Amino acid sequence: MDQSEIINLGKSLGAATTSWLAERARSGFDESLLSEALLVIPLFEFLRRDPRWRISGEWCEWKLEGLNKGDVNIDLYAEGKAEKLFLEFKLLKEKNLNDQRLIKDMVKLALPKRPEDIRLLVVAHPPSGQTKQLSKSTLLREIDAAGKPIKFHLTRRDGVAPQVNSDRRTHALSDKVGRHVDRIIRCDPDAAKFVVERIASERDSEFLASVYSISRTIVRGSATLVSPSLIENFT
Repeated sequence: MDQSEIINLGKSLGAATTSWLAERARSGFDESLLSEALLVIPLFEFLRRDPRWRISGEWCEWKLEGLNKGDVNIDLYAEGKAEKLFLEFKLLKEKNLNDQRLIKDMVKLALPKRPEDIRLLVVAHPPSGQTKQLSKSTLLREIDAAGKPIKFHLTRRDGVAPQVNSDRRTHALSDKVGRHVDRIIRCDPDAAKFVVERIASERDSEFLASVYSISRTIVRGSATLVSPSLIENFT
């Protein structure tokens, strides 16, 4: 897929998510009943309409030693003839606003090695996860405000959680999340460098869905290689 096709896919996934959430709300499904796992329903229903995709959930077929399955399982995986889609999703309610979980998902999505792999993070926000119709997540507001791809670089540190630096600020990880992330970048150091860009923001009624594209960054000497579709954004 080229960049325009990835953006259109992101918009469609975001719209499918907000439409489904809004319909649940209209039928009396209170926000307190919503759980993150339910988001697999609208995402799966959208993808299954396209016969190119073979879809599976909780995918974990990495050939990396020393990783626990829970560290790196992918929420939804779809494989076409040439494309592979790696999809993580989050539901950000007031009670689970946690930027660390988002960072961990971004690192997981940096694991696929092929530049043509599609890596998307869909973040759904019910009313409690928004302020002035924007995400309450500090991390997501930083990415959204940039209006361009944001580079992240994780540095391993013996005995403590990795340090997470973006173009704009440093993000802290707890010991628990840090251990998970450390295992990932210990097994594949190249996953410690990645780029995140918001490609879609969809709204239906009171629900917001933001979709982010993650690109693996590999540093070799003085050269930085990223997915070809994002090179133009580094100007």
